[in-house]
Amino acid sequence: MLLITLGAILILSPFVRGLCQRSGVPASVGYIILGLLLGSVLRSIDESATGSNAVLETLAQLGVVTLLFRVGLKSHIGALLDKLPDASLIWISNVVLSFASGYFVSRYGLDWSLETSLVIATAFSATSVAVSVSVWDEAYRLTSDQGQMLVDVAELDDLSAAVLLAVLIGTLPSLMNGDGAVWLHAGSTALLSIGKLILFVFGCYLFAVFVEGRFTRLSSRIGDSETALTISILGAGLLIATFADWLGFSLAIGAMFAGLAFSRDPEAVHTDGRFSDFYDLLTPFFFIHIGMQTDLATLGDAVTIGLVLFVVAALAKLISTSLPALISMNRHDAVMLGVSMIPRAEIALVVMYECRVLDERIVPPDVFAAMVIVSLFTCIIPPLVLRRMLAQSV
Repeated sequence: MLLITLGAILILSPFVRGLCQRSGVPASVGYIILGLLLGSVLRSIDESATGSNAVLETLAQLGVVTLLFRVGLKSHIGALLDKLPDASLIWISNVVLSFASGYFVSRYGLDWSLETSLVIATAFSATSVAVSVSVWDEAYRLTSDQGQMLVDVAELDDLSAAVLLAVLIGTLPSLMNGDGAVWLHAGSTALLSIGKLILFVFGCYLFAVFVEGRFTRLSSRIGDSETALTISILGAGLLIATFADWLGFSLAIGAMFAGLAFSRDPEAVHTDGRFSDFYDLLTPFFFIHIGMQTDLATLGDAVTIGLVLFVVAALAKLISTSLPALISMNRHDAVMLGVSMIPRAEIALVVMYECRVLDERIVPPDVFAAMVIVSLFTCIIPPLVLRRMLAQSV
């Protein structure tokens, strides 16, 4: 059954990607729906099937590493720092308000646990840059001041969400096992996690400055092919990601900072085009596995909760982005920027997936299904609104 499932995924994922591209829907949405259908078929054949399998889980983890490594590879610390003066107010506003809204609606509106609420808050803080960027690009507006501001803020969102996830993963075990002094224990654990994260980031910086260039040039000479260089860089990224996992963070966090470590080298950045084949092969497994982990019956029960979370998530990003944007742009452009920041896909789902792997009690099936609904809605509805607004602004 496993080989049949893998064969079906490899056959159907390119078809799904092409269909999504023609219809203007993000590929991640199609992959999740494909996973939902495959999981449903597996459960109809075997009622005990849950979509979990060691091979599929490993491929999903490789998909996460590939996804986040590319996010880091496409970024650049120097460029991100240059963006801070113009984008910082919008970035801080939307991250803080989105985090707070996710926490309060989960903790006090839905009466979920502290740990679950913190996971939802972290997922709320992220933005799916690829979804809205594609809409701006097809309208030939990505190079405008507003389009560049979108890219700047969304990249900063992804980076801050990755840092929040790193601290969260380090803190959640203490919260789950805490006693009367839970906040003191969790606070000390959070500080320890931040310290380890700083050391890890510093280690990535040392690798980028003193090792990466030599490693890339040596790999290029020895491999004597562009594909061999890409494989070597991806292997190094996997090792760095594994080290982050060993420190108590996650593969996803390590992969993103590994990508950042290579992003400063033009020769490594040029592998991004050749990296696309590995990206197209492995990344779908992550989103498909997300869908397979979600039972359609659970999804139906979670629709109401998902709608509540969707409304809060959308309003939080819209308001927290549009209001500070009014300082530097007109109302229509500010609202367009706010709508563009609503989608939650890659990073938000990575947050849910990694915390579910950590402990399923933190992200139970109904919560997981509700956030899948949020991801689907935020990746389908805002782009439709954004296309109309971009057409009106021409």
